[in-house]
Amino acid sequence: MTVAKVKWLTISICIFLSPLGNSLLALERQPNILVFLMDDMGYGDVHALNPNGSGFETPHLDNLLEKGVVFTNAHSSASVCAPTRYALLTGNHVYRGRNPGGTWGHFSGSQIVSGQQTLADVLSRAGYSTAFFGKSHLGSTFFKSDGTNANGFHHADLSQRFHDGPIDHGFEYSLTLPAGIQSEPYAFFKNDRLARWDNKQKSWQHFTDDGTARSFFKVTAKKSKKIAYGMDNWSTESVGPLLMHDAFAFIDRHVATRGKEKPFFLYYCSQAGHSPYAPPVSFNVKDPLCTNDLSVREAIPIAGTTVNKRTDMIREGDAALGLFIEKLTSLGLFHNTLIVFTSDNGAAVGPGSSWDQSLYHDAKDNSEYGGNRIEVGVENQGRVHRNAQGVAQDGSPLRGEKGFVYEGGHRVPLVMCWSQEIPGGRKIRDQIIGLHDLFRTLCGLAGVSVPADQANDSYDFTKVLRASGIEAQLVRDSLYIQSNRPWEQNTKKIFNTWAAYGVTVANNSTDVWKAVLEYNTKKIDGRSYAKCVELFHLSDDPSESQDLSGNSVRRAALEVQFQGMASGERTVQEE
Repeated sequence: MTVAKVKWLTISICIFLSPLGNSLLALERQPNILVFLMDDMGYGDVHALNPNGSGFETPHLDNLLEKGVVFTNAHSSASVCAPTRYALLTGNHVYRGRNPGGTWGHFSGSQIVSGQQTLADVLSRAGYSTAFFGKSHLGSTFFKSDGTNANGFHHADLSQRFHDGPIDHGFEYSLTLPAGIQSEPYAFFKNDRLARWDNKQKSWQHFTDDGTARSFFKVTAKKSKKIAYGMDNWSTESVGPLLMHDAFAFIDRHVATRGKEKPFFLYYCSQAGHSPYAPPVSFNVKDPLCTNDLSVREAIPIAGTTVNKRTDMIREGDAALGLFIEKLTSLGLFHNTLIVFTSDNGAAVGPGSSWDQSLYHDAKDNSEYGGNRIEVGVENQGRVHRNAQGVAQDGSPLRGEKGFVYEGGHRVPLVMCWSQEIPGGRKIRDQIIGLHDLFRTLCGLAGVSVPADQANDSYDFTKVLRASGIEAQLVRDSLYIQSNRPWEQNTKKIFNTWAAYGVTVANNSTDVWKAVLEYNTKKIDGRSYAKCVELFHLSDDPSESQDLSGNSVRRAALEVQFQGMASGERTVQEE
């Protein structure tokens, strides 16, 4: 597959570009890296990106936008969680992992296959301290007491470390929620071992034997013959404060033991935004289980401060970002910390959510939707939040939401800020970028080389970020996003659906076409086939309202382009 040639959107004085590669390798001091990943946060959930529709404020994120760079055409690697998380950490499309659709369970191994290195692996070898906090959703293996694989928590030896967690993939420290807050286990795992928070000691306690562990880790719910396991003192409201408390402790330990000159990589996967929507009344990092008392010093009010419980959790994420910035500033680390803020996919369906037009039919849940998404204040009557899925540059609403192949399913906020190195206050509109591109981009900014056989689908956007006052060359001329829903007129409900983008430059601006493809993995004559079922000219129709699939030339070109990627070709080439 051909990669984008050197195409210039604007011809101007060439600054920063030619000496960039060599100068990066000579960085006097590598940046700390903080990647803050929200869960189910839409592009339109950022107030600054949806000022006419937003029903609540995101002050810390808006401030980060002013200081940093925002990509307005950024996409999660899939329209749902697990595939995106694999792609972000490995720089690969999800089909290169163990399961073509991503790994969701805990007992069948990791999505990351043997030989694949994570961003943490590469940064760790370059001298970074590495830490993981929050939702993993990458799969794992638990063991029985005899060392054989367990197929459920009722069989697992809970005193043992589980295999294929963050510790086995480049992270020196981790506090993990293997499935987030939405499903079992409702418990934390410190360094991949079951742990219980001791509120008196303000620390995590491991278990020396399975029997002791099971006196605390018990069946917490029974649904339709299924049982769920969790820790006795689990509370969804306290998850965010506990993660933040531990992340701050990691930063303090790093500074105390390695000093401020040595860099760290902190990957923070917030639970905020995902159901069950359970925002704390009080967000308090110093006393994480104190989630209902606003009289406590440094408590931040969350529940009831926005439109509804879902948007309250978006507010929680914004507050957590603000606390990180405050922490880094207090330690004198902010200016040399590269902060990345984004989301794993588009906005989920919130409480009291509806659409003002019945334009489209969703074959999966047999409902109609279209136009503006309207989210009312179920809990806080009188407030309205419009278009959490996002709006285009012209203000038109994006189509779809989480899980959809359409823009609202995977267009996500992507903000990057490194105040001492990256010119801030910019919106990059003419570049299309996927979250799997963060692998090479972060390594490029840190002056860290990526092994030649790794990050096969990740492009480096370093030059774009460092350019000031000019538009840099087009980095991508193609992008592919996986969906877990059928395209909407598909009565056969073939769920292996992809979006394929083709990008060219015309008259000093980008021209973007998008195909919705059914991908048939059943091989015919030794090949799998992709069929374009819908075609949109996003440059003229960002709301994807006009199907142009009658354009056989464009349709065929995107089918062939996608087929090259799906055949296993490496989609990125070294410069």
